[in-house]
Amino acid sequence: MSTPPRPGPAAALVAAVVTLATACAPSSPAATPETVVVRAPVVAAKAAVPPPPALPPVDLASLPVVEPRVVVPGLPGDDGLEQLRSDDPALGTWRTATVVRDTAAYDAPYGTPRGTVPTATLDVPTVLPVVERRAGWLRVMVATRSALPSQDATQVNGRTAWIREEDTVASGTSWRLHLDRAALTLTIDDGTTPRTVPVLAVGAPGTPTPAAAQFLTGSQWDQPGSYTPRSLLLSSQSETMDAYDRRTGTSATAIHTSPFTATGAVSNGCVRVTADVLDLLWGKVPPGTVLTVS
Repeated sequence: MSTPPRPGPAAALVAAVVTLATACAPSSPAATPETVVVRAPVVAAKAAVPPPPALPPVDLASLPVVEPRVVVPGLPGDDGLEQLRSDDPALGTWRTATVVRDTAAYDAPYGTPRGTVPTATLDVPTVLPVVERRAGWLRVMVATRSALPSQDATQVNGRTAWIREEDTVASGTSWRLHLDRAALTLTIDDGTTPRTVPVLAVGAPGTPTPAAAQFLTGSQWDQPGSYTPRSLLLSSQSETMDAYDRRTGTSATAIHTSPFTATGAVSNGCVRVTADVLDLLWGKVPPGTVLTVS
């Protein structure tokens, strides 16, 4: 049997180079393994939302009544808050609250009771502008003083109180009034067409009509034979006189007619108007309507 020929030197060299190249070539990269995410349960302590604090019983009879003839110390100011818009347009543009049972007036939600807000103020239903609302609470403007002018004029007007919403029913008004003391005009906006009318008189320099935000209490005093037979009582009182009305012991302001002929800044703070102007308001403007003053 014949022996196969041995490869020549050149063939051996080529074989060696191929073998070396194969050995030095990089191997194919290994496939990247999938990331395995192990989701461990997270255990967190859960606490129930604490219920609101319980209101201790209040002896309403032991508290001063929140109304114009009574001084009720400790009531907060309005902090520049404005009357809230109504949630129900059918009730009117601006929100008021009609008090349906006597209720405590607090200086803050769950705070200190300072007085009793009655269902009737001067024999008419108590209707108050709402300026703030929290869970179960309403912050309302009130028609009372927290101090006499001789004690602290800054505590006379612009008082508010926190009352329980459950003691009220929602009400409202679309009316707004604005008094311009310098121009001697009253702008009446019934929610449709505003109109500006002249007024006869406003407060004198020493007894100015208060500039604080105020409202019509709805108390319409019909006193035939008096010089102010028709008056729309405002929630504000003079900030310079403790009491100019001896019968009520107040310095309450009002919009009313007058037999006096003097005009301009001459009154104790009341707004004197003609009978024609009062006719635009009498029996029409709802209680709780805000009057702004400039």
